[in-house]
Amino acid sequence: SSKLYERNFALLVYDPEDDMFYGMYSKRHYWEPGCQKLLNSFKYLSFFLRTLFPERFRGKKSAELIIPISSGDFPGIKNTCYTHFRRASSDVSTFTPRDRKKFIASGQDCPSDNSAPILNFGSVFRHPNMFPTMIDMPVPTHEHLFAFGVWLSRKIISNRLSDQLLFGEKIGLEWEDLIPQVVWRGTDFSYLSQAVPSLDKPQLEDSLTNLPPLRQLKQEDYVTERIDKMTKKLERKTAFGAAKKIRILERVRKRALETAVIDEQIPATSTKAAVVESLKEQYMHYLPRWKAAVLTAEAEVNAEPDTLPWANMKFSTFIKDGSKASPSGSEEYKDWEEIGIATGGYMSPQTLSKYKYQIDLGGGGGTTWTGTIQKLAMPGLLFHHLTPTKDSIHDWMKPWVHYVPVSSDLLDLKQKFDWAESHPVESKQIADEGTNLMRYLSSPEGLEAMLQQDIVEPLRRVIEAYQPVSSTTHSQTSAGNWRVAIQEIVRDDELVPMMMCRGHSLYKKCEQMLDTKDMKNTFTRESSRTFGGSH
Repeated sequence: SSKLYERNFALLVYDPEDDMFYGMYSKRHYWEPGCQKLLNSFKYLSFFLRTLFPERFRGKKSAELIIPISSGDFPGIKNTCYTHFRRASSDVSTFTPRDRKKFIASGQDCPSDNSAPILNFGSVFRHPNMFPTMIDMPVPTHEHLFAFGVWLSRKIISNRLSDQLLFGEKIGLEWEDLIPQVVWRGTDFSYLSQAVPSLDKPQLEDSLTNLPPLRQLKQEDYVTERIDKMTKKLERKTAFGAAKKIRILERVRKRALETAVIDEQIPATSTKAAVVESLKEQYMHYLPRWKAAVLTAEAEVNAEPDTLPWANMKFSTFIKDGSKASPSGSEEYKDWEEIGIATGGYMSPQTLSKYKYQIDLGGGGGTTWTGTIQKLAMPGLLFHHLTPTKDSIHDWMKPWVHYVPVSSDLLDLKQKFDWAESHPVESKQIADEGTNLMRYLSSPEGLEAMLQQDIVEPLRRVIEAYQPVSSTTHSQTSAGNWRVAIQEIVRDDELVPMMMCRGHSLYKKCEQMLDTKDMKNTFTRESSRTFGGSH
């Protein structure tokens, strides 16, 4: 299983000698900030194992246990393995002999059916042929995995979960009171960069090149202004090479020489309409959240006077220096803001709940871990964004019963909105069923049902399937000691303990054996290449 990954993967090892759970990370993999989710998952998993199966973990009276685990917004799979399994999810029978040979060769380092099950605490792939041994576990947040721990240990509903849910009766809103718009506020973030690397944010400079010339300006002043502005932007783009920056500046210079656009000389709506028309031409190349922003701008341009546009999906934050910041007034979004596209003010959950139509636009891992349950609980109807990935909570939701599905490219969103507006009775029924589902899942009965289905049963299957080293002659090893056996099995790999937990309490801190700095220095991209991890 380790060979599938390049990051965010570990082995949970129960050592009966000292009655301790260890988290082992491989030098085959590199460390990134997102690996903190892996540490949280390991901590919670140690507690669940100890609490749910006390007879299995009794120190020297018990056998060892080794479980592969992973976590993160998106599984940290190697690109070569992701490509292999994506091709496997298509019709292999249509491959030419040459394609079949390439396919077989690409899978040599990507074990599937014969590999151990991997507990993945986060988003997994929807297609059954995409990493079939990956088991989707609850995501490692306070609203999900931690809430199960609180329920298991204290039999109370965690306020980290209940505070997130705004049911209609909490805020005194009825269906008829809701604003008939599709609303969304969130972060301008990446989306499945490994799965669909071709998608990107639009560049406003590209859209402006298609605007009709209005009046020729004094060329040297206009060119200087545009070049200076773009130069400042490019200084922050550390990922851009010098050659790419030069090409961008040359494109800006050429456009500046050909046309001049002055806000004061053209009505804002006309400028916005022209930019929207240009953006629509490249719509399929944009990230889903930017697709939503373009659809909103188009709705605003086409809205009749004194009527609400059907869409209101805008960015209220973006990532700057590793933290969330407001796009309003920022240099990065100044041009978009001036035209009136993409940016919008922050909306609290209370404000969002006043809208009739919600949408949970997928983020970095293709889903939104907290957004879905929040929006499902609200009195409005959820348009659920179907992407190549899903979370364990999604298995409790049924299309056209609890939500209305929309495609990953959002091309059917307007059609689904029109349907909902023309079928108010059916729409309200679906909205009510979605709210009722979240009311049940956040109740003692619902939490217990999810605990059993999403945590207890997967762990039971893994424990029962595990064959201790002391009681088997494993085909990969002749060792009778599990420590030696692991090293024989992984061979050219090197495993380093990163954390250890007793697992007796949800609240007691585990001992992190390497601090964040040490982990970054120990598990680097260079070391992963040395051990054959990254391709």
